[in-house]
Amino acid sequence: MKWLVKLMLISLLMSCSAQWHLKKAVQKEPMILQKDTMVVADTVVTPPVAITDTVTLKQHDTITLVKDRLKVQLVKVNDTVTIDAVCDSDTIISIVEVPYEKITYVEKESPMQVVQRWLLYAVFLFIGYKVILKLLGYR
Repeated sequence: MKWLVKLMLISLLMSCSAQWHLKKAVQKEPMILQKDTMVVADTVVTPPVAITDTVTLKQHDTITLVKDRLKVQLVKVNDTVTIDAVCDSDTIISIVEVPYEKITYVEKESPMQVVQRWLLYAVFLFIGYKVILKLLGYR
């Protein structure tokens, strides 16, 4: 009799698979299988850089050069030249879009799995039939 309880417990614990539940969810809301895109924004801030150097010459002149973020200033006072270079800070923003699937959907189970499932059902039916016959007193 204990084996009958175990058999019934096993048969009750066999429930619908996750595939069946997924199929039902897709029927109710088909949008869950669409691909989604995750956007990753990365920001890098470079600090400003300043360099000062001194060169001694005999000429008098002042030169200022500006290109993009770099500003170079040459100041000549008597026989001393002061070179002042400043590179302003910069912000680099890179945006990467990564597509991914929310749910991976498997369409069908293999033919071998279908055969195994039906054989399992047949075995349970046969055992149930034999148990009922034994309980009723036949053979």
